[in-house]
Amino acid sequence: MVHPQVLTLNDISYEYPSSSTPLFEHISVTFPSGWTAVLGDNGIGKTTLMQIVIGHVKPDSGSIAPKPGSLISAYCPQRTDEAPENLEDFAVDWSPETLRIRETLGIGDDWAYRYDSLSGGEAKRLQLACALSLRPDLLILDEPTNHVDEPTRLAIAEALRSFSGIGIVVSHDVDLIEAACSRCVVFERRHMKGRNVTAILEFAGGYADMTAQVERRDHAASDAAVSANKEANRLRHIRAERFQQVQKADAIKRHGERIDARDHDARERRIGAKALSLDANPARQYAQLGGRLAAADERAASIATAAKRYDGQIWFDIESSHRRELVHLPAGVIYYGSDAVIAEPDSGHYMALARLRVVSQGTGSMPAGSAAINPAATASQSTLSQPVLSQEPEDTLGAADSPRVGVAIPVLSVGPRDHIGITGPNGGGKTTIVNAVLRSLGGWNDKSVEQIDQNDQANSGGEMPYLMIAQNTTDDDAQRALAQLLELPGEVKSQVLSSYAQLNANPDRLAAGTSPSPGELRKLLLCLGIAQHPQLIIMDEPTNHLDLHSKQALAAALQAYSGALMVVSHERWFLRQVASTLWEVG
Repeated sequence: MVHPQVLTLNDISYEYPSSSTPLFEHISVTFPSGWTAVLGDNGIGKTTLMQIVIGHVKPDSGSIAPKPGSLISAYCPQRTDEAPENLEDFAVDWSPETLRIRETLGIGDDWAYRYDSLSGGEAKRLQLACALSLRPDLLILDEPTNHVDEPTRLAIAEALRSFSGIGIVVSHDVDLIEAACSRCVVFERRHMKGRNVTAILEFAGGYADMTAQVERRDHAASDAAVSANKEANRLRHIRAERFQQVQKADAIKRHGERIDARDHDARERRIGAKALSLDANPARQYAQLGGRLAAADERAASIATAAKRYDGQIWFDIESSHRRELVHLPAGVIYYGSDAVIAEPDSGHYMALARLRVVSQGTGSMPAGSAAINPAATASQSTLSQPVLSQEPEDTLGAADSPRVGVAIPVLSVGPRDHIGITGPNGGGKTTIVNAVLRSLGGWNDKSVEQIDQNDQANSGGEMPYLMIAQNTTDDDAQRALAQLLELPGEVKSQVLSSYAQLNANPDRLAAGTSPSPGELRKLLLCLGIAQHPQLIIMDEPTNHLDLHSKQALAAALQAYSGALMVVSHERWFLRQVASTLWEVG
């Protein structure tokens, strides 16, 4: 297939119908053949621009060449609850090209027939496989490595490298960008002329090259702004002196004074005033300085510098629980599809069980706003350039002919201040374990789960407030969260919006009633939840959909949380920051 060589966007502007300010204005950018990474903060407009590119959203102004609809286009969305439109066609497509796609991504033969039962990582792989099977001219992937483990990241990187058309990947996965992308397009909020504006900047190279270029540009812009402001302040000071001289000369000229011949000081003042009036002409110099100062202020204001990021602590006015134990799961087996712990499982299932082990680790001491990821180090250590593994993630847990039926656990306990990370491959049982934890929180007297210590049970003091944020969210979740925010009392609403801002988000968009993006929604759900003072927070893949700065802000916030925390994640650096103990499924 002969693919087009370049996609061009010229002078694109767009404003949400419910908004009073544009999302972006006068955006121009090109996407040549090969993979281009699109990066930027949550809610800045990346997904909306991709929707404009494929023709699902019409811009307010500007043009696209080739026009939307004239190319064979495929779009892989962020959320995994959106089944691919060509899922049925893919299910019966056994052409050699599609077979290679199935093998590269490890797609099971029955996956297309049971999409609703797939794990997040499996659904993401199937979404990508369906998109690639269309043999598109233009392929857009929106956060393709959300929900996935390391083997799946390997498979996705291999699939991207095999595509020869125009590829656009909206992602903050440093390893993926370094492995597959030769260009980066960055959405940025730049501060210019007293306000923040959205700009798009294009950079050659992968993530490490882009960040180095951004640092050099920001440093140069900062130096230029300091120099321009210093010159404007110098001129402002000189102009103030000239103004005093003008006033002094005018006062002498208007009022005059009879001077005693013996008053030498007064005679000198008059001579000086005449010199100012006749020779220096302070009035003319004062007027000239006004023009120079206006030009200097304009130069200083026109220098675009990086917009300020929030680096404060999130609002956590929360006390930890007085209970000695918040969660207790007995040793046993949790079968997939169930949330009950079975103390004496079927012995025939022994070889078909994933297993959980508890590992202690020291949490980091990352201050708010500091870099949690070293892009250059991450790129150099990336494993995505290695040959892709063809087996499914579940096969890494044991014999390939023993499909997993559940996960075996030791006694698991969560104390009032424990910070626990849960990690492991897709399909291993992480969500199954979380479901068992939630079941235990639903009632201390549930007889299908072994009881906790009788003293703790007697002193439990009623229900414990906890917050659970699931892996997947929907548009309905966004609307409910926004409605809940707008109905809060003024003081609580201000606290929630302040916390939201500290997570690298724009509270003005929420206050205006704009529906949050998936990444913004996760931040909003957390901020709404902590307003209820939970003593336990459970988050399933909390970094999904978040930009890098937001991940860093979230890690700093959760690290400071004084209650109990359980976090499911594939991102080891994030778990090192927020968790002191790991529950590893393997």
